[in-house]
Amino acid sequence: MEQSETMRVLPCCLVVASVLLPRSPAHAQSQEAGRPSAEDLSAAYLAFITGRSLEAAGDVEGAAASHRRAAALDPSSPDVWAELASLYARNNRPEQAVEAAEAALDHDQENAEAHRVLGLVYAARAGSRGGDAEDLSRAIAHLERARNPDSPDPALYLTLGRLYLGSQNPTRAREILDEVLEAEPQFTEALALLAQAYEEEGQWAEAAAVYERAVSAGPRRARYRRELAAALLNAGEPDRALEVLRELVRFRPDDAGGWFSLSNLELQLGNPDGSVAAARRVMELEPEGLRGPYILSRALGLQGRYREMIDTLEPVLERAREENVAPNQIVSLLQSLSGAYVQLGDHDAAIEGLAAALELAPSELGVQAQLAQAYLSAGRFDAAEDVVARAKRDRPDNLALLRLEAQVLSSRGEFDEAAMVLEGALERHRTEPIAHVALANLYSEADRVDDAVQVLTVAETQFPDNTVIVFQLGAVFERAGQFVEAEAAFRRVLDRNPEDAQTLNYLGYMLAERGEQLDESVSLILRALEIDPNNGSYLDSLGWAYFKQDEFELAEPPLRRAGDQLQGNSVVQDHLGDLLYNIERYAEAVVVWERALAGDRDGVDLSEIERKLSDARARLVR
Repeated sequence: MEQSETMRVLPCCLVVASVLLPRSPAHAQSQEAGRPSAEDLSAAYLAFITGRSLEAAGDVEGAAASHRRAAALDPSSPDVWAELASLYARNNRPEQAVEAAEAALDHDQENAEAHRVLGLVYAARAGSRGGDAEDLSRAIAHLERARNPDSPDPALYLTLGRLYLGSQNPTRAREILDEVLEAEPQFTEALALLAQAYEEEGQWAEAAAVYERAVSAGPRRARYRRELAAALLNAGEPDRALEVLRELVRFRPDDAGGWFSLSNLELQLGNPDGSVAAARRVMELEPEGLRGPYILSRALGLQGRYREMIDTLEPVLERAREENVAPNQIVSLLQSLSGAYVQLGDHDAAIEGLAAALELAPSELGVQAQLAQAYLSAGRFDAAEDVVARAKRDRPDNLALLRLEAQVLSSRGEFDEAAMVLEGALERHRTEPIAHVALANLYSEADRVDDAVQVLTVAETQFPDNTVIVFQLGAVFERAGQFVEAEAAFRRVLDRNPEDAQTLNYLGYMLAERGEQLDESVSLILRALEIDPNNGSYLDSLGWAYFKQDEFELAEPPLRRAGDQLQGNSVVQDHLGDLLYNIERYAEAVVVWERALAGDRDGVDLSEIERKLSDARARLVR
């Protein structure tokens, strides 16, 4: 349509009556030549302008009819069809928008507006539930042809950048977003997408730098500060991440999302007190929400406050069920609740919760494994075997399930059968260190120490930087009574990583148990507790080391804390009973030793506990 460029500079609100001019002989000659006459061009122009005016007045149907009239009068004009396509797109009529845009491209394959409309329509489809890879590809292709590097359309470029991220092409997304940011450096949405592109490539420091630009451009946008903190954490700058979130909640004290992020970060950094305080603030701001109680329960668990954890989760879980909260959220709550019950030795309550979780998520591997482990802890081997067998139907070669299967067999004393399972697993999972460790553990349990050492020695050669394998070698030697070799292995781990809390605790406890180097034993365990101050096992080790030094006043606080945390752990309860007996608190010793007999019974001499229990009872009646 020859007048299209002139039309686009006219105000869209201009109202022009659509008047058909009388036909002339020139009109007939033009029709015969297959070209619109001057009269038709004028009428088409008026219809086009009228269509814009009608849309501005809210008459979409009238506008569409007017544009179609213009197209009929000047059928070869791509701009009329492109305008009609835009009209339909703006009014959420995608099928008609596609039809009109394709008509425009039939007349001009380079029509930018038609490509823009098609790109946005296909982008919307790709982002919807019914979208697919073909829609994504089409959207990218059309928007690439619609973009103008000399005058970038921010919305178009933003959509294109988002599409490239969705198609796993973060490099191209960055190129597109850099173009629009050159023109609009404070475009916060583009900055956020650019940071996501860096995140997709694992370039966390670069992502953090871009998020900082977004925070500067939009200082009141809390989301950018939360994203900045996450990027800083992944970039290895946890202190800066913590500073960002603390500044956010000072700046926005009613931002529940900021408090939640802060609680989560404090938890990750091993600061349960800070996590608890932030979580309680989330609960104040969202009294009916779930995420506050959930993160609070995790922080309480880190502190070993399992009873409080249960008291927090149970009412929230009841409310979530009443309100028909999404099943996956209920499953997470049930898993956390069951974990707390396991720590308190209440395996029946843990199993009840996990069975309910499995009904909601029957194929969830984490729930299946946790339930099987709970059955094992309760001594219900047949039930554990059934859970593992059902889980393996969908994942016959899953290493975690194979390990659980072997654990069931070894719990029954069927070590040869368990060994066959793990030997087969190792053949198929040789590149996974845990497969070597699992088989070595089983050999150690079956008193096949040489076989266990051989497996781990080969694994250490294959994975020279993996300290878990060396740690496990030390544990094998320790269980076999080869203490010199065990100590050498543990010290080798500490040479590589002086902050390995598990190794610090194991070596410290081993020395305490043997009554040797007790000062170093205490020092090692204190170092472990500096790293993980609320770990019940480490607290038990420290108390036991003090007990071995006859420092009963020092031993009592950590042993009591460990006993409160790990009520189902027979070793921990036995240690606390020994202390209470020695300070002549016989009634308390009786309660604790009874708890030891009712616990997991792992690693203790039951007959010796029964003897001590009988002696304590006798002293009560004297």
